[in-house]
Amino acid sequence: MGDRLEFPKNFVWGTATAGHQIEGHNSASDWWVFEHEGKIHDGTVSGRCMDYWNKYDEDHALMNKLGYPAFRLGIEWAKVEPRDGHFDPQAIERYRAILQSLKDRNIRICLTLYHWVLPLWFAAKGGWTNPAAADRFMKFVELIVDELGEYPEWWVTLNEPLVPALAGYLGGEFPPEKKSFKLYGEVTGRLLECHARAYQLIHRKAPPAPGGTRPLAGIAQAYQWIEPWGSDGLPGMAEKVAARVFRHGSFAGWDESVVSGRAQFPFGSREIPNLQNSYDFCGVNYYFRMSLKFDPSKTDMAMMDTATMPDGIEKTEMGWQIYPPGFHKILMETWNRFRKPIYITENGIADSADKVRPRYLLWHLRQLHRAIQDGADIRGYFHWSFMDNFEWKEGFCKQFGLVAVDHTDPALARRPRRSAELFSAIIAENAITEDLVREYAPEALDGVFGDQWME
Repeated sequence: MGDRLEFPKNFVWGTATAGHQIEGHNSASDWWVFEHEGKIHDGTVSGRCMDYWNKYDEDHALMNKLGYPAFRLGIEWAKVEPRDGHFDPQAIERYRAILQSLKDRNIRICLTLYHWVLPLWFAAKGGWTNPAAADRFMKFVELIVDELGEYPEWWVTLNEPLVPALAGYLGGEFPPEKKSFKLYGEVTGRLLECHARAYQLIHRKAPPAPGGTRPLAGIAQAYQWIEPWGSDGLPGMAEKVAARVFRHGSFAGWDESVVSGRAQFPFGSREIPNLQNSYDFCGVNYYFRMSLKFDPSKTDMAMMDTATMPDGIEKTEMGWQIYPPGFHKILMETWNRFRKPIYITENGIADSADKVRPRYLLWHLRQLHRAIQDGADIRGYFHWSFMDNFEWKEGFCKQFGLVAVDHTDPALARRPRRSAELFSAIIAENAITEDLVREYAPEALDGVFGDQWME
């Protein structure tokens, strides 16, 4: 039979997506306007996307066929409230139909309330910089909990909240294209408040989850394994300091805020009501390692080169380092910080040819299994993504899907890749077996059952 890595008996397997990236025609949103201003690298706009808005039942049938038991998806605020104070009953009913379709097919639901995209009217009022932003967001959250609260087992209040804060308010890359350290801190502090309030509301108003269990709420946090390059002398010292600063600004400062209940610098220094201990689970999104190498010419990145690859490291089509041990390290750090159940809410790779994805998947699941062996309470894994989608500023050219979809195809046909079959086989076995590795990615054997990546 060969080697075998068994996962826990009730381990949750699934895939993940986001509304704006697959549904199509999110025309009342800030991202829609941003795209039509020519800001997307491949020159596309989201448009009809993958038309999940209309093809959802077909997609759910395919999930059943592939044996994917759970699905993480989102609600687009801009569709539900396209105008200030006007909630669209047709949009709410469409989301109800989508969730009912999943329920009818016995697909377990993880529902995201905010995944970077804002209604245009909300953005025009200052977005997250508006002092009333949290109150407005909570009206949307309350509506969704009241109308659709019977469906999710897991609620993700915010997806990667520090990404739109960093890219939108500090780096100027995402809407609203600001470059202000002050705004970055202000926005992040407000998002901490939004999470705390949404968490409380979910537990106050949401009915029991399917099966009668208590619904669980948390966020999906973007974690990278950030480390210094290791240069000699003063450059090496600068790299170590930068790594601490980058980690704090990218995730650690947020995590410390939730643990303490007080917003950490630069997110303010105030106590946030009900923030402390406001996770039922920790959602971990992990993709890559970032190595920081001192380079005085990189004035926009604190004199740190983040693009140079260490010797022997592969990169993805996004230019990201493939570094599976970072996944194990992040999982253990997260477990030791919170001591809360962990769900992998995103992990995946842009790989249009589907040549690297099988070994990427196997290597990262090996590190997840290793973290479980080391004592971390990890209860599920949602692969990013179920199908190809509109990958934000990259457009359609970066393909993360287990299922291929050509956005130029009039029919938008769904074509499962070989990696989709591998994921199906892993789920069916609830294990990684030597036979599976040999069949789908024999080059990954040492990274799954041997010493490769065991640092």
